[in-house]
Order: sequence, then C-alpha cells, then structure tokens
Amino acid sequence: ATAYFRPYLGVIYDLDGTLVDSRMDFSRMRKAVIELAGRSGIPPGELHPTMSVPHLLGYARDRLQQLGLPPGVYLRLEAEANHRLDELEVEALDGVARVPDALEHLKQMREAGFRLGVLTRSSEAFTRGALGKEGLLEVFDRIRTRSDSGPVKPDPESLKILLSDMGVPRERAVYVGDMPADLDCASGAGVDFIAFVTGGEKAAAQEEELRREGGSADRPRHDGAPTGRSPAGRSGNRRRT
Repeated sequence: ATAYFRPYLGVIYDLDGTLVDSRMDFSRMRKAVIELAGRSGIPPGELHPTMSVPHLLGYARDRLQQLGLPPGVYLRLEAEANHRLDELEVEALDGVARVPDALEHLKQMREAGFRLGVLTRSSEAFTRGALGKEGLLEVFDRIRTRSDSGPVKPDPESLKILLSDMGVPRERAVYVGDMPADLDCASGAGVDFIAFVTGGEKAAAQEEELRREGGSADRPRHDGAPTGRSPAGRSGNRRRT
C-alpha cells in the first residue's frame, strides 16, 4: 500500500469514517445547532435538519447579518454551538472503533517515512480521545481540529495551515477522506485527494456522491491500494501517473 503514496511526502487523513467509526449522532448535532440558531434570531423553518453543521452555521452567519443583528450575536451562537457539539462528541467516545486495518496501514506509512497528519472538524478533545482509545494517536506528526484558532475544515485554508505546520509543500501532499466536503477542501487547497469508501449498506450512495463531486471511489481498504485520486481538470488537483 505504501508504494501507491510514493510521489508524496505528507499524507493527511480525515478522522470519522476514514480512521475511526464514531457512530456519532449527527442528526442530534444538527438539531442542537438549529435550536440555538432559533434562539439567536433565525426565523423558524429556514434551517433544515438535512443541512450539514458547517452549512447551518454559514447560513446563520449570513442571515443574522442580513437581519441587521450585530456580529456578536453570531459569535455567541458559534461558541454555544461548538460547546454543545463538544459535549455530544465526548458522549460518543465510548462507541468509537477504528476502521479495519487502519493501525497496520498507519504503522507501515510511518515506517516508510511519510509525514502523517489529521484534519477534522471534530474537537481536539474528541479527536485525541478517539485516536488514543484506538492506539492511533502516536503515529501522527500533527493534528488540526475545529478547536484550533483560525480556519476550520472544510475551509481549504485549514489544510494549507496544517501542511505548512508539517513542512509539506502542497504539491507533495494528499488528503484521504470519505466525504465530498473532504474532496472540496483538498481541491480548494490545491492538494490531491484519495477517496476512502467503506463497505456496508451506504457504500453505493457514498461512491455516487463522491463521483458527482468529481472524485474517484473504488472501494479502498487500508491493507491495500486506496482509491484513485480525483481526476485531472478539477480545480486545484493534479493527477500523477
């Protein structure tokens, strides 16, 4: 598996769905953010529980500004939302399990000399707790979470900052993730992307969603070659052959 990554110096991994399965109740998280947004002045019915948390917060920020409310209203909402998300993530720690073969894969990557990092929208407490619980924490050089100051995933700047901290040029980096938001983050940062699609009932839908976004999804596994990189021609991505 390591030979596939040879063109690269640094490999960045998403957390949930790529390294660990958190069994997180994302529906509960979205509902919590919607409730807090309503208290902050977002009119009822404008936010929908199918929207992602970043989308919910982004919409709330723009809508509160449109309503003429001071910036502090959104900043308070963001802080309250992150605090509630932190609580829900900590509750989920007991249910975390690592993705099959992840530990063996990461050890091989470390022994081969790759610089390894994690970029996630999860909190630092949850990320370190989940990785530590599953014996994965020590293999990583750097971890960037939503608890860090500055841009947060899926903002491409968050990936650029992490790579800079690791001393890895963007043209020698690849981001491994399982969601379209991961692909968009990599693309916006000018970094190659490898889609990790797990098996199970949702695999086909996950593959189709990634393909619609311009990625390749060929059922990777941690003990062998992962999926292909995102295709040439997508903004910010260069495919090596």
